[in-house]
Amino acid sequence: MKMFLLLVLSLTALFVWQRHNSSDAASETKPPIAATAVVAVTTPRPVSEHNWAKHSLDRTHEVMDQAHQSRQQGEQP
Repeated sequence: MKMFLLLVLSLTALFVWQRHNSSDAASETKPPIAATAVVAVTTPRPVSEHNWAKHSLDRTHEVMDQAHQSRQQGEQP
């Protein structure tokens, strides 16, 4: 019975601690997405020949960001 009570109290404390940390993270201000996209484009990472899957995903995101930026520039007169 003591072990069960200890387990329940431990899990409750863990739940409260995680809930408290997630509310702190949500209250922080986040930088705009456009600013982080520009930083990612200006500082490319070196390509590893052994990490071809990650490189293809990174390249896909770069192209998506470029298309998004060109659409935004096209909408502004």
